[in-house]
Amino acid sequence: MASFLALTLYSCATPKKLGYLLDLQYGQEEPAAAAPELVIQSGDLLGIHVSCENPQLAAPFNLIPESADASEVHSYAVNPDGNIDFPILGKVEVAGSTLKEAQELLAGRIRDLGLIRNPIVLVTLENFTVTVIGSAGNQVMPVQGNNINLLQVLAQSAPIDMNTKIKDVMVIRTENGNRKAYAVNLQSKDLFNSPVYYLKQNDVVYFKPQGVKMTSAGEITMTMVSAGLSLVSIITNVFLWSRR
Repeated sequence: MASFLALTLYSCATPKKLGYLLDLQYGQEEPAAAAPELVIQSGDLLGIHVSCENPQLAAPFNLIPESADASEVHSYAVNPDGNIDFPILGKVEVAGSTLKEAQELLAGRIRDLGLIRNPIVLVTLENFTVTVIGSAGNQVMPVQGNNINLLQVLAQSAPIDMNTKIKDVMVIRTENGNRKAYAVNLQSKDLFNSPVYYLKQNDVVYFKPQGVKMTSAGEITMTMVSAGLSLVSIITNVFLWSRR
């Protein structure tokens, strides 16, 4: 009875399975989807830089002092209508386009006006952030580059413990004025196929707690109780054996 009680208490304190991607097999090849291209949304802040063989021709599009670094990027906010107000070109609708499509659009407009024969346009997302809340800490995580996935967010967050629901991580995504929550199981390789494995701007990742959080003192107490009950079980078995 004492052994059973000790085992029960220990199993309550320690989940049967901890860790990630438990069903991923060594040496087994599976298709790996490339990171999807980001789509520009209202509220985004775009960094746009125009260059060409003659820097003087590109200068009016960059809105930066002549003394500044030639590679400096000026930022443009995408308004609620999905437009940016770009020098010389005026209003340009970019919402719904990928960064690459926006680059091609702006370069085409400049070329069609006969202002620059072969313009090179670079468009970057300047305010790409992911919000992390829950048992992995609370932070607004800036993203360098154009993509980040859930495992990278996990690696950059505070360490999670046994009280985290790693089988039920919530990702909240807002697109086109609609908000939707997705559930992701970090213990399954299916997470690679989730539409939220690669995160988008303004996504929220919620590492949900199990409910009752066991403190360090509680874990130590549980370990001591478990060890004590095991010792009682051993003594009881020895006593019963000696009475035979």
